[in-house]
Amino acid sequence: MIGRIDIRSLRFRILLLAAATIGVTLLVAAISVKFLFEQHMERRIGDELETRLADLAGSLTIDEDNHVALSRPLIDMRYEQVLGGAYWQVNEADKTVLRSRSLWDETLSMTVTPASSQPVEMARQDGARFYELARPLRFGPEGAQKQVVIAVALDHRDIEALSEAFGTDLDWALAAIAITLFGGALVQMNIGLKPMRRLRAAIKKVRQGETPRLVGSFSSEVQPLADDLNGLLDRQEALLQKARDRAGTLAHGFKTPLTILALEARKLEEQGKPGAARVLREQTEAMRRHVERELNRARVRGIPADASAIGAGIGANLHEEVTRVVDLVRRMPRADDLSFLVDIDPTLTIRMDRHDLREVLGNLIDNAGKFAQSRVEVRASRGEAAEILLDVLDDGVGFEATMDRPHNFGSGLGLSIADDVLEAYGSTLAIERLDGLTRIRLSLKARSLVASKWHSPAEAPKRAPLLKEPARPAPSGTV
Repeated sequence: MIGRIDIRSLRFRILLLAAATIGVTLLVAAISVKFLFEQHMERRIGDELETRLADLAGSLTIDEDNHVALSRPLIDMRYEQVLGGAYWQVNEADKTVLRSRSLWDETLSMTVTPASSQPVEMARQDGARFYELARPLRFGPEGAQKQVVIAVALDHRDIEALSEAFGTDLDWALAAIAITLFGGALVQMNIGLKPMRRLRAAIKKVRQGETPRLVGSFSSEVQPLADDLNGLLDRQEALLQKARDRAGTLAHGFKTPLTILALEARKLEEQGKPGAARVLREQTEAMRRHVERELNRARVRGIPADASAIGAGIGANLHEEVTRVVDLVRRMPRADDLSFLVDIDPTLTIRMDRHDLREVLGNLIDNAGKFAQSRVEVRASRGEAAEILLDVLDDGVGFEATMDRPHNFGSGLGLSIADDVLEAYGSTLAIERLDGLTRIRLSLKARSLVASKWHSPAEAPKRAPLLKEPARPAPSGTV
């Protein structure tokens, strides 16, 4: 989500773990490489000091006065520069007899170390540090040999500068490696989570009603989850169908006893007992209405109110279902005196079980046909986002102005059942008077166009809005 990091997401956790792993690994690598570099530099310094020490030893001689002297100048010009960075010194009997001009007024510690030992790191008076290597030396002719201690040293500043330069270059290199590794981890994460994205897309298609089940092949780790979800969808559909079957069985079970009670009421009336017959008939009708309503509620029970969660490929073509219901209503009494108009885009599909949609349409259109004077109109249009607005209009006398709840209008039972079904799907129903017409408006959840019978509007058949031509001019008024 833009502007906010979801710390619970798998993507965030993988990237965080990758960043931590890369950071720790490169930190250890940086420390190890710098340590190895310093060790290597110390060995190189030791080798160079050994070379300088041999050069100094080869340059010593004994002059005519039996004093230690240099037979030739040493080749490093830094020996002649004050604090030039390279130093040498010769001691005889703990007394300095020769030293380089670069030492100026300082002296070396002359700490003798074994031949295999590394140089000693020392500090000068000004705080600067240097590496020193000292060895005892015996030279000169037989009988006149001298016993001295010779030492050479190199300033630490050059080594530090070299180490710092190496450390800087190493840091830049490790930063580039870190970016490369993190980019690789990002690519690996995207590739690794691709099956999850495919699973999510498949679930979205099921939720939108485009497919009844999760389709496609998934990785071996994700396939069991997809199979379990498909099994859950199968079980949900089986349970819904079982509930419908049981509701139908229960309805048939009540039909015969209620019919017998109605016949008994008629017998009582024929026997001259109209009061008892009336009471029995009223109670029988109340039972019938109550049972019918509860059975319809039981049939849609369990469908989530959130229409986006309706799965198993639920969807219905609105034009087909309205046409089917209107054809049935036209066979009812008084239908020959009415004209029916259906103006619906054939490509419109909604997320609702077609049996439930027929239940709603049957109640609404039948109610409109009972109260209409000359015409019934059913129109549909697209609303905001994924909303479809379905209007059922008739030119009847309308409803009482005091009625303010959608399930308190008309004959009562049929429209109340329709309201219950719509509520289960998260849809709404509203009623109003509009230019002499009574309009019942349904706000339905649209289903993706690709799930409809036609893949594109161009493939859809042309509208045929008039199912029956008006037998006479319709009353004035617009919809």
